[in-house]
Amino acid sequence: MKYLLLLLLVITTPLLSKNENQTNNDEYTTCSDFCLDIPSSCWGISFGNSKSFNGLRFNYRDCDVETINGFNFTLWEPKSIINSEVNGISFGVTPHASRLHGINVGLGAIIAEEEMVGVNFGLLSAVSNGNISGINFGGLALVSEGELTGINLAGLALVSGNSITGLNFGGLSLVANNDITGINVGGLALVSDGNITGINFGGLACVSKGSMSGLNMSSLALVADGELVGLNFGGLAMVSKSGITGINIGGLALVSEESIKGINIGGVAIVSGDNSLYGLSFTLGQIKVMDSISGISISGYKTESMDFTGINFTLAWTEFENLTGFSFAGYNEINGNQNGLTIGIINFAENLNGVQIGLINIANNNSGIFKILPFINAHL
Repeated sequence: MKYLLLLLLVITTPLLSKNENQTNNDEYTTCSDFCLDIPSSCWGISFGNSKSFNGLRFNYRDCDVETINGFNFTLWEPKSIINSEVNGISFGVTPHASRLHGINVGLGAIIAEEEMVGVNFGLLSAVSNGNISGINFGGLALVSEGELTGINLAGLALVSGNSITGLNFGGLSLVANNDITGINVGGLALVSDGNITGINFGGLACVSKGSMSGLNMSSLALVADGELVGLNFGGLAMVSKSGITGINIGGLALVSEESIKGINIGGVAIVSGDNSLYGLSFTLGQIKVMDSISGISISGYKTESMDFTGINFTLAWTEFENLTGFSFAGYNEINGNQNGLTIGIINFAENLNGVQIGLINIANNNSGIFKILPFINAHL
């Protein structure tokens, strides 16, 4: 996704596509030193390609600038950049330096080879090969190979080769190769190769290769390779390769390869692959857990687990290896030990230590006529 966004940036901002060797290598570049400085060559007002200056500086096109402190107006993309620094206010079609510190405004783009710090506004884009920090805006894209820190806004894409921290908004997407932390909004997608922490919203999807914690929302899917912790909502699905903990809502499905804990709602299914389900769990479809369920479970079609402890309500079918507590279902199937009460149309227990109430009640550890009884059966 990041490379598609970068391609979009290059297409819409041709100024950024210049070969780095052409920009930084001055072997074939001749720089003019002509400038008119008033009243001094070091400070005041400068017109032309002054290399180091303090004050107001106006130039058509920079070349091998060293240090500028104050106000720097450069109309066009620099001819050559070696190790330049601008401190103060940078303004032009494409302010471009090694380091930009202060207020940086580009009618096209802002480009920093090393870092960009301050208030950074690129009408089309703001791009840094290092870090960007402060209040940062790119009309189409805001791209940093390093960290993005502060208030970060991009009309289409917000992309970092490292982490993104602060108030972060990408009109279409927000992508980081490391962690995303703060208030994070991707109009279509929020994607991190690290952890996502804070208030996190992806219009279609919110995806993390690490953990996701806080207030996590997406209209289609929440997906994490690590844990999902907090108030978690996926319009269609919520999926975690680790555990899910908190208030967890998946419009269709809630799926975890490990434990699910808290208030758990899956419209059609709640599935825990290799571990346990804890708390209050509700689905119109099926609850399926490989290990154990503890708490209150409510399902429309089926609740299935190796062990169950607590209170279960299922309209159609429950299937447990062991039950401790209470289960209400059309058909209760306990293939191991039942310790407690089951109520249903048909109740089956391999080893009953409690009471069955229903039309047909089967307790395989009872003998004779007491093995199958109508209305009520018991083994105490």
